[in-house]
Amino acid sequence: MQKNYFKVAVIVVIASYTLIACGGSKQMSSSSQNKVVAQNPCEQLQEEKTALRAVGKGTNFREQTAKNIAEMQARSQFARSIASKITTATSEEALGFDLFSSDVATGNVATDQGAKQNDFSQSIAEGVVKNTVVIRTYKEQRPDNQFDIWVCLEYQGDVAKMANEIAKTVQQRVPDAQRAKMNAEFDQFRKRVETELEKSR
Repeated sequence: MQKNYFKVAVIVVIASYTLIACGGSKQMSSSSQNKVVAQNPCEQLQEEKTALRAVGKGTNFREQTAKNIAEMQARSQFARSIASKITTATSEEALGFDLFSSDVATGNVATDQGAKQNDFSQSIAEGVVKNTVVIRTYKEQRPDNQFDIWVCLEYQGDVAKMANEIAKTVQQRVPDAQRAKMNAEFDQFRKRVETELEKSR
């Protein structure tokens, strides 16, 4: 009788270890399926100053072409991000968007207020992006010999400088009817723009 109890105890212990081992193997298998993709140096740099930097990627069989594509993508992405901040800041300041188009010479006025607002913000953002430089390039080559190239752009200044540049450009482009209002509220508007840009950090 005592031997039977002993055999049962041994079986229970072995079964317990088997279940634990199976559970452990399942956890290992599950974790092995979740691959962690490390950021490349350009992406890491951008994360340090998101309000002032942007990353772009280009792929091509020609290395220089891939780099050009990456730079164009980074500038486009940076401009869109800045434009959205300008749109928010100008909306909250209730400027009315009775603004001239980018063609100052003819002073054509867009009829679609939404489109005009976006065009206005985008044109200012593109001017800001011109004050950027490439601070890092990273490349990989695929088995088919194509180049994957990343670039990290950085604005030449801090957030306060960018906000001041944007505010001054808006100030210059508002129509005469709103210029007095803008001049009186310039500092308030500049701070509003800076606050919006800071949200990217």
